[in-house]
Amino acid sequence: MLIRKANTGDAQAAHEIGVRYLVGHGFDADTVQSYYWIEKAAEKKLPVALYNLGIFQNNGWGTEWNPYKAFDNFYAASEEGFPLGNYVTGLFFTENLVVPRDLSIASYFIKKAADQNVEQAKELLKELKKRNAVEVDSVYVSSFFKRRDEAVSKKKNSFALSFLDFTADSATAIDDSTLLFDVVHEKENFSDERTLSSTLKNDSTLINKILEEANWGSPEALTLLGRYYEKGVQVKKHEITAASYYSRAVRVESFKAARLLFDLIKSPNFFTHLKKEVEKGTAEAQFVWSSLIAQQFDNQITGNDALKFLQEAARKNHLPSLIELGNWSVGGIIANKNIETGRELWQHAAQLGNKEAEIRLGLLQLLNDDEIQNKNELYQTFLIGEGEGSILAQTALGICFEKGIIVKKDLAKAVTYYRKSAFRGSQNAFSALKRIYDNLRPNDSRFIVTE
Repeated sequence: MLIRKANTGDAQAAHEIGVRYLVGHGFDADTVQSYYWIEKAAEKKLPVALYNLGIFQNNGWGTEWNPYKAFDNFYAASEEGFPLGNYVTGLFFTENLVVPRDLSIASYFIKKAADQNVEQAKELLKELKKRNAVEVDSVYVSSFFKRRDEAVSKKKNSFALSFLDFTADSATAIDDSTLLFDVVHEKENFSDERTLSSTLKNDSTLINKILEEANWGSPEALTLLGRYYEKGVQVKKHEITAASYYSRAVRVESFKAARLLFDLIKSPNFFTHLKKEVEKGTAEAQFVWSSLIAQQFDNQITGNDALKFLQEAARKNHLPSLIELGNWSVGGIIANKNIETGRELWQHAAQLGNKEAEIRLGLLQLLNDDEIQNKNELYQTFLIGEGEGSILAQTALGICFEKGIIVKKDLAKAVTYYRKSAFRGSQNAFSALKRIYDNLRPNDSRFIVTE
């Protein structure tokens, strides 16, 4: 009966069939058939069908991945008054991927969704308030829609979107609860800041988990451990150890760690203490000062001096120094570029039990187009690493799916992994996202995005 009604042009019936094909209710699950029927419903301007069609196109379900078609359908759903259509359209204007980033226009759509009781929109509106983008100029918005309508007229002749933002808000303190939430928010359900603060001080199980994730190169875990040592929570207060963890987090693109590290090294007597430890030959102190030079937080010693300190610390099997020296060798940072030297350093660190080094070795194979012998083993390492918080493993999985290395090429899955990394602060992942979007970008003025 549903099929008969759908074939007569009933949009609700067509959408119902599409949903049934998606979940396997009454039909065998089939995303291609699901897309076919939902597209039929969308052609009749059914708001929920327009929105769901955008979901399919943005995820590559039953059709080719195409975020530009998805945007048009989310926008159409918004025009039909569909609350989630407003919300997702607003998200697109925060990203600078499909359409130009414009927080005023984003606020316009997000506020509409919030007024329609979309909870995610209410939360995002708080973030946008911090960016002073919530007060929307009605003249500006009217001008935007006029320009868009003109563009449309001329043209006629993981869905898992996130608010991507790479700036640490200088007006907002980075507190302990925020850092802990960054580590656990995908694994635990903390109802309020009080619960987080209590856990920060008392949960030894969580501490062990954070240490494990830090070994894999989780920027959130490394940053939180830096905070622990800076403030003496659960561990003895130690500024140099704090700086070490912050530096390691900066290496895996944590902008929060960069902010905290900058504040830490400005504290009284930090460099006096650091220099004394370096003179004693303390490997951790040598690593910290070398890292500060490479990351351009300090310039009191030369690059050659920093290299000597780092080499000396690496000879003592100091794991962060082995990894950092490997980075310098592979990237030609201060040291002469030598990929094989970097590989050997990471292999040594991996043999000593460091998981971040394992991921870096795998990434090196992907990026250098090396012949991969142990494909399944490497893929499993990336999957485990991603589960343990490794942002590098997350990015590696994006590369695998983007290039069809080890796995079948799937741009939608590549975008999902890159997006996760970008959401956590990775500029490299965001650049990869931009590259994929640009390769597909239509010749349409609405979709012109500048840096």
